[in-house]
Amino acid sequence: MPAERIRVRLSTTPTRTRDASCALATQKKMKATVFTSILCYALLFASGSYARDLGYDPQADPFDQYHEAMEVAALENKNVLIIAGGDWCRWCHVLERFIAKNADIERGLTDAFVVMKVYVGPDNFNEGFFAQLPTAFGAPHFWVVSKDREVLGSQSTAKLERGKSTYDKASFFAFIEQWKSRGSKPQQHANARSSAGETSF
Repeated sequence: MPAERIRVRLSTTPTRTRDASCALATQKKMKATVFTSILCYALLFASGSYARDLGYDPQADPFDQYHEAMEVAALENKNVLIIAGGDWCRWCHVLERFIAKNADIERGLTDAFVVMKVYVGPDNFNEGFFAQLPTAFGAPHFWVVSKDREVLGSQSTAKLERGKSTYDKASFFAFIEQWKSRGSKPQQHANARSSAGETSF
């Protein structure tokens, strides 16, 4: 079923569905890569290469975050951009630096979306929440959800990368413009497996 046809009414209480069970099975495969990424991040942080807090809170309830984001989206007539990630993820730091250095990209994201960051990692895999979205194979990962709670798109950020250490401005602007028309649906999704621009989990 195409992702744009899936309607998601996220409940306030996670349920153990078949998808949730699949997510739990995937968690075992995630851990080795996650902990390797954490070790690399720890070394980079010690050298001063990365800031620690990116806004992915392992203690936050993603269902509360989701409902709050939906309230704002309804008021502002915007789509919600859900970003999965964590401080352990190198490419999450790359994304944060890229947006911080490009005020026009940051402004474009804010104009087009209500941005919602959800932690995924060893401190909290948030299986119940992510099981209700199309599968992601790495972080950071984007989902676009309409103010009517319909999943419009699921995209690997690897599609937006440039080289091995940054993102491409033209590709980011194209992504933003793609969703600026409220509720518009692209003809194709980019829900490909992760490449260099996304940390596998």
